[in-house]
Amino acid sequence: MGNCKGKANDPFNKQNSSAFDRVTSRTSTDDDCLLYQLADYQKGGDLIRYFTKEGPRATEELLKEQIPLLLYRKGEGQIVRRSDYLKWKYRNKRHVGVPVNEDVPGWKDHLACWNFDYRGSLGESLLHVLIVCNTSIHCKLAKLLIVLFPNLALDVVEGNEFRGASALHLAIAYDSLEVIKLLVEAGAVVQQRAVGTFFLPRDQQRARPSRTTDYEGLAYFGEYPISWAACCNNEAAYNLLIDRGADPNSQDSFGNMVLHMVVVCNKLEMYGYALRHPHIQAKMGIVNNAGLTPLTLSCHLGRATIFREMLELTAKEFWRYSNITCSAYPLNALDTILPDGRCNMTSALMIILNGTKEEHLDMLDGGIIQRLLEEKWKTFAQRQFLKRLGILFFHLLVLSIAVYTRPRRDRPLIPDDYDALNAMDITRFCFEIITCLSCVGYVVIQQISELKNVGLRGFLYQLSNNPAKAIFLASNFLTLACIPCRFYGNRDVEEAILIFALPSAWFFLMFFAGAIRLTGPFVTMIYSMITGDMLTFAIIYSIMLLAFSQAFFFLHRGHPDKTLFSNFLSTWMGLFHWTLGDYNYNSLQDTVYPAVTTTVFVIFMIMVPILLLNMLIAMMGNTYALVIQQSEKEWVKQWAKIVIALERAVNQMNCKEYLVTYSIKVSGGSDGSDGSPPQEEVRGVMVIKSKNKTRARQRKGALNNWKRVGKRTIKELKRRGITGDQLRRQIWEPKTPSTTSINARYNLNFIIDCMSK
Repeated sequence: MGNCKGKANDPFNKQNSSAFDRVTSRTSTDDDCLLYQLADYQKGGDLIRYFTKEGPRATEELLKEQIPLLLYRKGEGQIVRRSDYLKWKYRNKRHVGVPVNEDVPGWKDHLACWNFDYRGSLGESLLHVLIVCNTSIHCKLAKLLIVLFPNLALDVVEGNEFRGASALHLAIAYDSLEVIKLLVEAGAVVQQRAVGTFFLPRDQQRARPSRTTDYEGLAYFGEYPISWAACCNNEAAYNLLIDRGADPNSQDSFGNMVLHMVVVCNKLEMYGYALRHPHIQAKMGIVNNAGLTPLTLSCHLGRATIFREMLELTAKEFWRYSNITCSAYPLNALDTILPDGRCNMTSALMIILNGTKEEHLDMLDGGIIQRLLEEKWKTFAQRQFLKRLGILFFHLLVLSIAVYTRPRRDRPLIPDDYDALNAMDITRFCFEIITCLSCVGYVVIQQISELKNVGLRGFLYQLSNNPAKAIFLASNFLTLACIPCRFYGNRDVEEAILIFALPSAWFFLMFFAGAIRLTGPFVTMIYSMITGDMLTFAIIYSIMLLAFSQAFFFLHRGHPDKTLFSNFLSTWMGLFHWTLGDYNYNSLQDTVYPAVTTTVFVIFMIMVPILLLNMLIAMMGNTYALVIQQSEKEWVKQWAKIVIALERAVNQMNCKEYLVTYSIKVSGGSDGSDGSPPQEEVRGVMVIKSKNKTRARQRKGALNNWKRVGKRTIKELKRRGITGDQLRRQIWEPKTPSTTSINARYNLNFIIDCMSK
């Protein structure tokens, strides 16, 4: 009851209603349809005026007399088929024959009450229009219709845009609890699915839907009425649907069930309510079509608050001392290592590290994730880090000696006469052999081991998120490519390859610099500037060079002397020099058109060095400020990526051993040998932390709250002169439906007043 007060002012419910209003307002009241004469979306109509003028009793008699003429079999309903829908769809195209063989996606023959001949332009019935208008008069008429003709609760909107939306869906969206109760008692289908295009995520409403979705949309609430109730934070409606057999674990077209949807809509309160419901509890281990559980979906969408709450709800508490607790948090969906040692690429930790939102940084900062990373670091990552760093220094030292001991161009790399070999040549040969063996060891042993652990797709995905490692791997291939060049005696190609291989090998130190608190944020800054600021600048700068290079090429084309602008390709390099300020103003006069050349030069200097370069500096300054502002979080993210990268190089057996070391067994692990069903082992990470309130303070606060509500309730009962049992009967016990009892039948204003005072 405590949540009933805030629903009228819930901005989310207002957003839902306004979304429907924006779409339905397109329907014209001039439509040649009897339905819109009775009630339209501008909140007018003959039925509304009659109710206002004549009152509820006269309106009830009118409805009993006239409405059966608009229903199938006077309200008993009948099965409608695809042909009935197609006749309604092409009702205004008299000159076109009805294509009886037209495919209607998702169509199933079903029971309907309101005749198709009297439906609105959206395929709705009178009951749908009344609920959408959502005024007091419309709600009274809607309740009256349901009482008189219960089968109207079975009708759904038939048009493609709103297909499948029942009166129950609309009543939940508009938070009409009284209408919801009447619809449920009238036999509304609690598993009805709203599958119209309007109820899809925004990126799925296009002509060519996106292959992946972010689930964001004005009215994507999960298709089922129970998911709509959860997304609208309506506990009372949720309970009614559960009591009528609604399944909170039913999955929609995207595989999302109730817990997925409260994550999408960021409804923290409803997540715990659905997870711990006393009758039917929602299961949090169900994966959607994208392979995401509610926990990993919260990571994917960057819902930091609900992510932390989900972790707390799954925690197993061992002991508590005052406000200090010791709990174990399950790792099966959280960790990158599964209980059998395999890699979990869809884990919450992996999704957080690949996220780009600020909320993903918040998820890493402190709490369970950071504790998990610290345990991994102490168990194996720190040792692997130091070992890899030592091997890299050895590789770079050997490579450097092999390069610096190379002979000059006038001496061959391999002397023809072995007597001509000196100590320097022998030393170089030894270090070159060690360098090649080091490259082979890195490529064949380490990388193939990682490829076996994570698979080809995971290996390529890891390289795309670790540029330093990808560049170092390319450097090793380039170094090995020098071997055939040496045998064939092609020294020029060999040295050209080495020119690119050498700096690429040293760049791998950036990978290790990311794990150091001092340099980690700057590594992130460099990556951000290259992939963001520099890429944007390069695109605009290339357009400018294409434009001005042609102009300067033709201005210098007729000049007798050969200059930097004599051909089109060298013109690019000349303009690049000018961008950096390396130009000779007097040379502008040595062209065919000196005045025109000077004018174009001035325009180029304004557009490129002055404007574009300063924009690049400003963009880089903004990136620097953003990274420095969150330097601690950025370092944690960079450090976490290094821990996971080191973990990928460990084989499955060792990963399983490491998991056992830094985690504890929480539940499961039975193989079924004792007759019980086999259960997957669940391991958890133990965390000791302090909470804001002790359990004693929580109990005290709850008792004080109930005492306060109880005193106000007793005071209000005395003022009204009724007992608590009489109030309960008035609110909850079923009565014989009548026009006079509808207004007070489910009146909860008394309880709401008590809770709000």
